[in-house]
Amino acid sequence: MPLNKAVAQTVRELRQNKGISQEKLADAIDSHQVYISEIENGKKTPSLEVIYKTAKFFNISLSDFAALIEKNMK
Repeated sequence: MPLNKAVAQTVRELRQNKGISQEKLADAIDSHQVYISEIENGKKTPSLEVIYKTAKFFNISLSDFAALIEKNMK
């Protein structure tokens, strides 16, 4: 699986597992719902800052976030 698709799947899974909307995630990381949607659809690749804020929001480390992405790449 390409990196952008693995990132998309990882963000979507984390968000859905917590039962929160794209809008709530966007608000929490100072972003926009449309941008979250584009990430989750593999149309945009998030910046390192967005990845950091997303990991922090879900209370996981960057290394754990990266591990989840790597898992989804397989």
